Amino acid sequence: MPAIHSRRDGSILVLTIDNEAKRNAFTHGMTARLGELLNEAEADRSVRCVVVTGAGDRAFSSGHDLNEMLTHRDHAADETLNEPFFKPQRMTTPTIAVVNGAAHAGGFILALSCDMRVCEPHADFAAPGAKIGLLPIGGQISRLPALVPLGIAYEILATARRVTATEAAQFGFVNRISEPGRAMEVGIEIARLIAANSSEVVAGIKKGLGIFMHDGADAARRFEASEGRRLQSGADADEGMQAFLAKRSPRFQ
Repeated sequence: MPAIHSRRDGSILVLTIDNEAKRNAFTHGMTARLGELLNEAEADRSVRCVVVTGAGDRAFSSGHDLNEMLTHRDHAADETLNEPFFKPQRMTTPTIAVVNGAAHAGGFILALSCDMRVCEPHADFAAPGAKIGLLPIGGQISRLPALVPLGIAYEILATARRVTATEAAQFGFVNRISEPGRAMEVGIEIARLIAANSSEVVAGIKKGLGIFMHDGADAARRFEASEGRRLQSGADADEGMQAFLAKRSPRFQ
């Protein structure tokens, strides 16, 4: 039965896209469930990081179930229905895509929307919109050029070819390529490092980087000044500095 499974690993929420018979393709029900789980994670302050992966070892996700898309053509470009795919970039909670295989179409959008990408060596990415007559949406045009050079973004979208994890890492799109079978382990290691830090500061970093991407360096500097002043008088700053001086791990609220 196609589903999105969730489990907790301490303060980390792991979401698994499970539809292996169709390379973890998303049904409409799975898309809606993904949105529900991400919304719940954003509202739950005990969730310090979200890790998204696919079931098995063949695919992260091949995107939408094309049989459903043929039946409901208008769903392909409906931003509200597809909002869960680009929800991760709009969350304050950090997100990591553990790409265990092919991340194509909607799977590519979801991986693109996450803050980081950790891949198995055999993983690859593809934006097949031009090949199937659909404009690449959901951040493929608006977000991808902020993560890779403009010419590379154009090539990926206009050729619709597969891009290997190794090639994507050379562009700076992929953060880590694990040893075979260890991508989830690496992703959880990174998530634990993030979860151990001040959630307010981590959220501020994500917000500030988003401001830089959309509004430029001057706007990001203004954010640094205002948010820095606010956070330096907060409880996390007190705890962090006291812990450093006492040579112990901080205990953030």
